[in-house]
Amino acid sequence: MPKVWTIITPENIRVELELANPLERAVALVIDTLVAGILALVFAAIFTSLSGTGTFGTILGIGKMETGERFALLYAFVLPLLIVVYHSLLESLWGGQTLGKKLFNLRVIRTDGTIPDLAASLIRNALRFIDYMPCTCGVGLTFMLLSAQFRRLGDYAAGTLVIREGQTLTHPLPEEEFSLTEFQVLTPLAVANLGQLTEEQILALRYFLLRSKQLSPELRNQIAEKLAKRVANLLWEGNPPENLPSERLLEEVVWFYKQKFGQS
Repeated sequence: MPKVWTIITPENIRVELELANPLERAVALVIDTLVAGILALVFAAIFTSLSGTGTFGTILGIGKMETGERFALLYAFVLPLLIVVYHSLLESLWGGQTLGKKLFNLRVIRTDGTIPDLAASLIRNALRFIDYMPCTCGVGLTFMLLSAQFRRLGDYAAGTLVIREGQTLTHPLPEEEFSLTEFQVLTPLAVANLGQLTEEQILALRYFLLRSKQLSPELRNQIAEKLAKRVANLLWEGNPPENLPSERLLEEVVWFYKQKFGQS
């Protein structure tokens, strides 16, 4: 049975996220390392060509070395740096994913479910040096196998973990696109029952919508579905329509409540 990470959100919603297991993380890592290795070959070849003569080779002190020796030395220097930069940049730009993680629907998140920023990604991936060094490579594996959440040393340092995602959520429509003629979810019955929602409930919905882009798609989807289920049961008197688009429903409720009652 897959292990899960449980989060209690500020909206008092309990969600469970499936943790990525060491095998699928290892396969994704192999793919990412191959990509980084190919990029390192290109950079090492360029630096090798530049270091043969001129100021660049003099500064590095390798201008008199044989071409093969210069290439091997530069590749050994470039590869680990590129691995750290590759993982850190992609994880911060792609919402916690790299090429390998995308292929296996894996994502790095903080322990509270939000997406790590560049600083957290750099901390997490700088410790890959320990995982890759021959004399310490067993440290990262040992940490992962002993951890109940399969977290390696970098995950502990950055406060992150890796989850396996299911279906992702589509992005919400910008607020300026809303108008009374464009509502897609609310019906007259639902609008008539908006008064059953308290201002505190509307504020909780609004808070979720404001921070939704900071959440991983899996967590965002689970929270939206649970909130929408509670709201729909109130608005449609226990008999809501099927297949309601969860986040769209929440957006329309918050917008129309504000128009009708002038709150939130």
